[in-house]
Amino acid sequence: MIAFLFIFAQAAAPGAEMAPATGEAIAKAQSVISSGASFLIETQNFDGSWGGSQKPMIYDRFWTFPETHRSWQIATTGLAVMTLMDLPDDANARAAVDHGIDYITNGARLKRPTGWDSDNTWGYIYGFSALVKAAQDERLGHGSRKIAIEAKGKELMQQMWDYQAPNGGWAYYAMETEAVRPSWGTSFMTGVAVLAILDAKQLGWEIEEKRLRAGIRAIEHCRLPDGSYTYSVNPISVWSAGTGIDRVRGSLSRIQVCNLALARANDAGYQTSVTTADLKEGLALLFREHHYLDIARGRPQPHEAFHYNSGYFYYFGHYYAGYVLERLGPSAQDQFLPPLVHAIAKTQSPDGSMIDYFMNDYGRPYGVAYGVGALIRATTSAP
Repeated sequence: MIAFLFIFAQAAAPGAEMAPATGEAIAKAQSVISSGASFLIETQNFDGSWGGSQKPMIYDRFWTFPETHRSWQIATTGLAVMTLMDLPDDANARAAVDHGIDYITNGARLKRPTGWDSDNTWGYIYGFSALVKAAQDERLGHGSRKIAIEAKGKELMQQMWDYQAPNGGWAYYAMETEAVRPSWGTSFMTGVAVLAILDAKQLGWEIEEKRLRAGIRAIEHCRLPDGSYTYSVNPISVWSAGTGIDRVRGSLSRIQVCNLALARANDAGYQTSVTTADLKEGLALLFREHHYLDIARGRPQPHEAFHYNSGYFYYFGHYYAGYVLERLGPSAQDQFLPPLVHAIAKTQSPDGSMIDYFMNDYGRPYGVAYGVGALIRATTSAP
């Protein structure tokens, strides 16, 4: 019995799983990328989108509104397109990207589902992110397609501004007030929005400078001294007590996108407090406490795991960790690339799919888009 407990403790201990060496990790990443990209290409819908409202789970009874699903579908398609755009030598990937971009640009204007449900912001932000990236791609950003990309991109950006909370942040519910302009903001969604707006500004698109600065300030306001970020943009940012979500162990996935957004803002001339050392420390925290995300992945109820982690935190956090690692370059590869590859590869199914939360048909395509996208970015600067 004692021997059994000792073996179980070793298996369950944080960091007990061994990540591969850097060279092995790169080879493994290439395999995961190839299999995942094939899954995305093969599962693209006839209209160019990914995902859908099929196979509803019990929990889905709260989200039966057609506009909610349209928003999620635009967001999932945006993520898939961004990942496949990073495979420039794959003709099938290019064809899927073209079809996906057409789905986003030709889509009707997204609307808010209900008074309390403002999931349309996910469609705005990731649809906008995809179109900004497409406008940066010389193979897409020309002729009539360029005109359509810019027109739809700027429409989505304006809708994003309309849903920016007075505190500078973005979120996806408006339960407190059901006001036209929501009052809730989250650190992580604001991080995604700020990254896309900074890219649009770099392209020369006209942005609302005051609103961008408000978004950057909102993220900075959520930052806590231990390197974590509060979930919401609160009047006063404080740590949670006990096992709350506003601690490092509940903030692992938020840390990456928020650090990246503030670092990118710093590059653009907006003074923020995040340094290169902070980026490295954020990745170190992710893998030191990674078992909390492992425990949460696949659980059917949001925030039911330790420190209120949800299954759908998993790939989101790793996706932006890949971008952080790309930014840090070769100096951080040996330390962080192997655990990143291991964390994603171990979740891939034989058909190339990945899933962290079972709810409709969005989980697998967004999981693959996040997971494969993370590995593409993370290995860009690898030797």
